[in-house]
Amino acid sequence: MEKSFSQERLTFRLDLLAEEAIRANDGIFQSRLGLKIHEVRVLRIIGRQPGIIFVELSRQASLERSQTSRIIQGLIRLGLIRRENDAADARRFRLFTTEEGERTRNEARGLSGALETLLMAPLQTAEAQVFDELLARLSTWVGSEDYQRQLELFNADDTPPAQEDRPSPSS
Repeated sequence: MEKSFSQERLTFRLDLLAEEAIRANDGIFQSRLGLKIHEVRVLRIIGRQPGIIFVELSRQASLERSQTSRIIQGLIRLGLIRRENDAADARRFRLFTTEEGERTRNEARGLSGALETLLMAPLQTAEAQVFDELLARLSTWVGSEDYQRQLELFNADDTPPAQEDRPSPSS
């Protein structure tokens, strides 16, 4: 018998939700902007951090290096970004948005906002705020040194941490 969605593990549910939302919205981004969501993600990161290097961009975008490279080449061909050799290290290059890239980023921001509002429509405003706060707290925790230490201890001990005061996923 198949488990219901609410009985699946949290990381699986988050991944599934993100992938379904991306898949559902990707066609809208392509028809309105001529870009896929992952291309918009890369463009946004470059715009927020002018001069970002490839390795950092790939990490922040959570994309494989080969996919990031293909996206960069496509954005350059479209005239949305430009690359410059790093003055301090000729082996690296830095990425910047062009004026057209900034216009596209602004248009994407509006489209993203509208689609995110639609995604969150089943939640009341207060629920959406709590959901956002909880996601931010989990993101901070997962990125923390404390979490990394706990994972190292968990891996070394091979004993699962206690689940005190935690309801099961089905409750």
